[in-house]
Amino acid sequence: MTIGDVKATIRLGNQSLDDAEKSIEMASAQLHDASTLALATLHDSRRAEAEEARKTLLAAADEVELTLRRINAAQDHAEAYLGTIG
Repeated sequence: MTIGDVKATIRLGNQSLDDAEKSIEMASAQLHDASTLALATLHDSRRAEAEEARKTLLAAADEVELTLRRINAAQDHAEAYLGTIG
């Protein structure tokens, strides 16, 4: 594999990361909307199931945020590597 091939592969990977980021951001918006409705519905409930649902929704939002940060970090590292190899 030549340096040019490596660069092309990294650029394709970055494009895939861009696509993944867009998909996750769309899913995040839908999660936010659904969570807002669910949390409003569960607002006065003290049942164990309601508490678990609240925790699960918050955990899902945290995972989305972590995933987006990982994607950005991967892109940053890929760009740095591209800079290193010229």
